[in-house]
Amino acid sequence: MTTFLALFAAGIVGGLLLGMIGVGMALVAVPVLIIALPHLGVPGPLAPVVALATSMGIVTIGSIGSVLTHNRLGNIDWPVVRKMVPFSLLGVALGSAVVTLLPAMALRVVFAAFLAFVGLRMLIGKARRDPQPVSANALRTAGGAIGFAGALIGAGGGVFMVPFLNGRGWPMVRAVATSATVGLPVTIFGTIFHALRPLPGIEAPMLGSIHLPALIGIGFGSLLGGPFGARLASRLPGELLKKGFAVLLLILAVELIRH
Repeated sequence: MTTFLALFAAGIVGGLLLGMIGVGMALVAVPVLIIALPHLGVPGPLAPVVALATSMGIVTIGSIGSVLTHNRLGNIDWPVVRKMVPFSLLGVALGSAVVTLLPAMALRVVFAAFLAFVGLRMLIGKARRDPQPVSANALRTAGGAIGFAGALIGAGGGVFMVPFLNGRGWPMVRAVATSATVGLPVTIFGTIFHALRPLPGIEAPMLGSIHLPALIGIGFGSLLGGPFGARLASRLPGELLKKGFAVLLLILAVELIRH
């Protein structure tokens, strides 16, 4: 019961961050699961792969409430969503296949390096004031790359999509909302892929590669945090959201390497 409550609390925090800054669910869930899963019936060498697979399902659950709330608030750039989603799905399909070939330590290093790079760039980079024109081809290419990268870190790619849109002048809240919307079908696709791919040697309730107790505990906690975070995003200054986003990425990168 204590473990379930801890996972539930992590879900609330992750869902809050997901709704507020467009990422956070995977950034909380993956490091927490990599550390916790060896104590929940998952062999240590398999923990990173199971963490990524489970994170896809968790982010899917948390994103639903966040996207619905952002849509009600009018924050989503639907033309961008329609251009990016098909190519993001292609990217996540390729990334989900590649992730099964990488050793566990490589996944940790890749995940931490991505977080550190994006965090530093957002923390010290100069923001544009007005949205810059982005061609349809650029959006499609970015969608494919973001979907691929999202599969490697067990998320919908918001950790890359939010900086991509915000760096081209999109207001932070609009970048967050659009990113969450593009990421939702990506995480649904990734969840189905991992649910159909069982892993041997795990003494825990599993759905393919997904750890069911962790999915339930963190996932339903995120349902509470996601809508509240989305409402906060519409009220907080964009620059504050951006700096908080960057600092969170750097902290989690360090914590992941330490463990």
